[in-house]
Amino acid sequence: MTLMVDGEHGSGKERRSKPRTLVSVPLTMYGRNRQLLIRARTVDLSCAGALVHGAGPIRVGQAVEVEVPRGDSRNPLTLKAEVVRISTPDQHRKQHGVALRFVEVSEIDEAILASIIAAARR
Repeated sequence: MTLMVDGEHGSGKERRSKPRTLVSVPLTMYGRNRQLLIRARTVDLSCAGALVHGAGPIRVGQAVEVEVPRGDSRNPLTLKAEVVRISTPDQHRKQHGVALRFVEVSEIDEAILASIIAAARR
């Protein structure tokens, strides 16, 4: 899967397999041994990945685990992900960003993500 870099010049055609929705959802990212890397909010989210505002000790290609809360009475959704891009503030971006690609997403995970996205859009 090829991701289009924010602000990339070209056709402007969406190249993601699952288009992302602009939603702000809390997300916690962990490294090895559940080491806390960042607590952040999504800029956009899909069943295939997310862009989050935040910075931390993260590198491109790193395998991470993310948790997305589902409310007080439910366990958070936990997904494996890979860091595919890190952006730093510049004239077009005001904040650091981390682009994630979710890996090994089950049909149940996709359904839960879809419900999280729908709830965040309300």
